[in-house]
Amino acid sequence: MSIYTLVIQTLMISPSGALSPGPLTFATMALGTNGGWKKGMQVALGHMSFELPYIALIAFAMNIIRNAIQGFIGDIVTVAGIGVIFFFALSLIRESMKGSNTNPKNIIVDRVGSAFVVGFLFTSLNVFFLLWWVSIGFSLILLALELGFTGLLIMFFAHIWMDFLWLSLVAEAGKKGASIFGRKGYRAMLVVFGVLLLFFGINTALKRFFSISLL
Repeated sequence: MSIYTLVIQTLMISPSGALSPGPLTFATMALGTNGGWKKGMQVALGHMSFELPYIALIAFAMNIIRNAIQGFIGDIVTVAGIGVIFFFALSLIRESMKGSNTNPKNIIVDRVGSAFVVGFLFTSLNVFFLLWWVSIGFSLILLALELGFTGLLIMFFAHIWMDFLWLSLVAEAGKKGASIFGRKGYRAMLVVFGVLLLFFGINTALKRFFSISLL
């Protein structure tokens, strides 16, 4: 196994996870309406702060992690994740509908918290993200381990830059949209993001507990 092969494999497989639209994407876009790409970078840092140790843990305790996620612990994580998604979504919708007395710049920060925290929570409580690394992504971990710990780091950095780029672009898109559509458009965008997040939360529950997908 060469470093070149590892990097190419990582670049080919990673987009199936890194670029998949989901709750983190729309949460980042909502955060980006006030902060642009910088908020995307903060979300990505929060995402990375969980993803790196999680990958390392999988590398040394694969069977334990897989069984936990597929079992009762995975159910608990799913319920907690849905709760976070719903809180975020309803906060966006409630605050955007308060009227002209609410300063749009304060909606996300006051009610949702920092972009870093959002990145961490939406990653650590996303059971499908967790499962991606013990299924599709596990092939990358196995390849990386052929080169030892160094290979694991090379694989991770060949993967994580996509998250930083994608989330920064998504956040900047949110900012541009808010600038184009003005104050009312800004509020309307937040309602749309909130509804989409509610949809993803419901879909997550249906997929996990009833094997039904709306997507």
